[in-house]
Amino acid sequence: MRIIRPEVDFPIEQDPHESKVYERAKENLSRLLNRGVMKRESAPCMYVYRQARQGRRQAGLVCCVDVDDYRRGNIRRHELTRPDKELDRMQHMMEVGAHCEPVLLAVLGQAELVRQLIRDMNYRPAMHFTARDGVTHTLWPVQEVDRYLRIFSEVDRMYIADGHHRCAAASRVAHALQDSPTKTESDEIQRFPAVIYPAEELVILPYHRLARFGSGKTASAVAQMLAAVGSIEHIPETEDPSPSNRGEIGIFFDQRWWRFRFPPVEGASALDRLDVVRLSRTILDPILGIADERTDPNVSFLGGRTIEELASSVLSGRFDIAFAMYPTSIEELIEVAQANLIMPPKSTWFDPKIRSGLFVHTFTSQYNQELPSQP
Repeated sequence: MRIIRPEVDFPIEQDPHESKVYERAKENLSRLLNRGVMKRESAPCMYVYRQARQGRRQAGLVCCVDVDDYRRGNIRRHELTRPDKELDRMQHMMEVGAHCEPVLLAVLGQAELVRQLIRDMNYRPAMHFTARDGVTHTLWPVQEVDRYLRIFSEVDRMYIADGHHRCAAASRVAHALQDSPTKTESDEIQRFPAVIYPAEELVILPYHRLARFGSGKTASAVAQMLAAVGSIEHIPETEDPSPSNRGEIGIFFDQRWWRFRFPPVEGASALDRLDVVRLSRTILDPILGIADERTDPNVSFLGGRTIEELASSVLSGRFDIAFAMYPTSIEELIEVAQANLIMPPKSTWFDPKIRSGLFVHTFTSQYNQELPSQP
């Protein structure tokens, strides 16, 4: 936390985008390295990284990917980035001289990758622990890197599952430093770290919405407008209000849960069929006046949270209405990305996420003396 979000070391009124905040991140990383908390491998390597919780496991390959593949679209995105967040991560990387978090990438239909990951997991792990949230993390050094190089030589495309801003920032850093002395010391600015998972192993949880009514709107008026555009009915307190199918959402307002079913899909694209898009076109924009979810202060998001948290956010008075969404599938994400389309913000919540602090990829020589080597 003190490296990725160094503003926690400062008073709450501190602007997190001032240079001294990024400098603190660099100082904090150097302290960890000098204490031997992190160790550099003696030679370039890859890892197999597995996460497990409640009987479900997902394993991926930890490696670096090329900035040029991101720029050419071989690493496909499905969301737009916010310029302020992109600049923040760029400035952080530039000052720290490292990529401090890998991005999460997905690759589709690679059975041989799955088999190779399983082979490497038969060896003794280099790290194994269970975190406070109940997720068990296990790490194996890759035994034969060439096997993975051969597998990925046949892969034409990968998909960003989580980390759009980090990908964009890494690309901007590479461009900014391509003619600097740093490049003569290391080509690592042209790469950034990732964990590549077989798409079939990833699970997406719903990303819910919270909103405020526009000026002059009442709960009864909103109820009438909802009934005019779709099917809405009260959900008894004995029933779970979570949506059970695509095309259906739970709505909490007026101190009760309602089940809402969207009208038939209009449009033929992969984007038109997404529930998050249908919500925007059917309710957020025409009824609540929220035209741009990326910038409108009257909408907020809760990823992977419980139904109870949604209701309590409305009952507390912070919001007027909550929308419990059905999760976007990995197949929908890939279909959108393949079509070069862009989802609304906060459409997917991957769980579990990559554990912060396990992998740091440096791209300047300043750490060579600070970071001990270990075979």
